[in-house]
Amino acid sequence: MKWQHPPRIVQMDITSQCNLACKHCRASVLDKTTADLTFQQVISLLDQIHAISPHAALAIAGGEPLMRPDLRDIFCYIKENHPGNHVELLTNATLITPENVDWLLETVRGFNVSMEGATPQIHDSVRGRGSFEKTVQALNLLVEKDATVAVRMTYFHQGEDEPEALMRFIDSIGIKIFNFRYLVPVGRASHKLVDADQYRRLCERIWDTGKELNMRVGFSDPFPEMFMNEVRHREIETDSDLMQGIAVTGCSIAFTLLYINPQGIVQLCPYFPIFVADATQENLENIWFENELLENFRHSRSALEGKCGTCKYKFACGGCRGAASAMGDFLGEDPRCWQRTEEILVAD
Repeated sequence: MKWQHPPRIVQMDITSQCNLACKHCRASVLDKTTADLTFQQVISLLDQIHAISPHAALAIAGGEPLMRPDLRDIFCYIKENHPGNHVELLTNATLITPENVDWLLETVRGFNVSMEGATPQIHDSVRGRGSFEKTVQALNLLVEKDATVAVRMTYFHQGEDEPEALMRFIDSIGIKIFNFRYLVPVGRASHKLVDADQYRRLCERIWDTGKELNMRVGFSDPFPEMFMNEVRHREIETDSDLMQGIAVTGCSIAFTLLYINPQGIVQLCPYFPIFVADATQENLENIWFENELLENFRHSRSALEGKCGTCKYKFACGGCRGAASAMGDFLGEDPRCWQRTEEILVAD
């Protein structure tokens, strides 16, 4: 049967250019030698996205989106022509200033700001000298303007105390949303080792700190919340469709996420940049609903191997296929999951 569900999230990496060179950046694999999409090409894609999914959230990322000189025109076009497609800006925030903050607030629903530590010493060691001060200035400005702001941290072996320290720091300046990603070994982080037990320790501490601070905590992978959040865990355990594979959730590739790179190439996801189709040459509707690779991916949960393949939660999670691919097999197990095989075996 033909796939009938539109994407709920569309991430557009709107430029390959960035004013920072972060040590862990997955976007370092973006093509900086080929021109970014033109304004008219971006508008064409936005029109197609709206036609497919008029209420999809638009996650605008990069590179650094504010490096595009026409970003204001793009955001104003969305607001005027596709108001149902709300914009979430993924940014390092160093380029947010009193001069541009007002038009950003008029066109952006939420700001997802990257920070890697609670001090200049930690943050700047990952993102570059002076970036901490600029980011905090922007955060204070956004909080003062009553913007919806989340801080997102990627754990890059900064030290296991650092996520909690960062949570307490952003709480002190009025930010109550914290999103956490444990590194996926791609891009500039491709040489970094991952430690599943460490990931578990970090998630437990983050979850407990979030409850203490009354802070909303989000995880980029499906399994941390499933194991940390007792309510979500019970929902999954009692959902017979998910447990039997009649329904699928978790990893969003080809199900709810459509990802487009700065040259208009549809890829599986930002952390699994496998070519799907060229959206400058083929209609997005045809790509989303008809593409053979996306269709095959929608049926791949039954073919997972290793620990993910035997896991009773594979239809509710699926692990990160980008992390598995970084280990050599996209159908293999996510090396960052801390569940032991005997705890997650599919019932005979």
